[in-house]
Amino acid sequence: MFKKAKRLLLASGILYGLSLRSLHPSPSDLLNPKWHREAPMRLMMSGLTRLLPALHDRFGEKGVRALQFVFYRAGVDRAPILLEELRIDPYDARSLGRVLDFEDGLVGVRGVWTEETRGKAVKEERYCPAAMELAACPEVCTCLMMAFEAGTFSVINPDLYVPEITELLSRGDACCRATIELPLAKREARKTSPQATPGEFPPVLKVPGLREKLAVSGLKSVFSALLTLLTEGPDQPMMWYESYRYDPSSP
Repeated sequence: MFKKAKRLLLASGILYGLSLRSLHPSPSDLLNPKWHREAPMRLMMSGLTRLLPALHDRFGEKGVRALQFVFYRAGVDRAPILLEELRIDPYDARSLGRVLDFEDGLVGVRGVWTEETRGKAVKEERYCPAAMELAACPEVCTCLMMAFEAGTFSVINPDLYVPEITELLSRGDACCRATIELPLAKREARKTSPQATPGEFPPVLKVPGLREKLAVSGLKSVFSALLTLLTEGPDQPMMWYESYRYDPSSP
């Protein structure tokens, strides 16, 4: 058993090393710890940019919707964990934005909040390690990642307005602009959030044990979603689906 595990790890290491070649690293990249931290995300996003259009070509909208449902279910299942561990106030838009802060910290995305009220929070993500890879299919962000966020926010507060991404680094914009907005009374909506983080970049949210909890939740979600798809088909309900429906003909 030990020998098999050792061989499996060795084979995985070799395959990972070979896959890094697709990122065309320079000698300085290979000596840069930051490059190696970002490489797994870049590889994953590169794979998704190929998978998404391939699914649509082979199975049409239903194929893409099935993949979106996996992401959506993962978002739904992680929502209670994030709500508790990140101490989110569901009726504070900037507090809901802590979900984005946590995710950005995990993958090396850097951004600033340009609006931090209880009614509306706007984040400009100005650096994404995988922006170049995502340029091959920006819909990975607007369709898959949005399905993930929709699943999360539909549980934490289903009354918020449809979450939006109106600009994308992968499309050549200066940033990825994400907006979270709540239907609050005007006076309440204009109040600065108690969880606002004025300054250039909000701090990375580090919660002991949270990554591990989310990893376990994510694995369960994938198996649960696949079982649902196999037994009930791809036409599963997803909140705000029309806002992140995959349409390769749109600009």
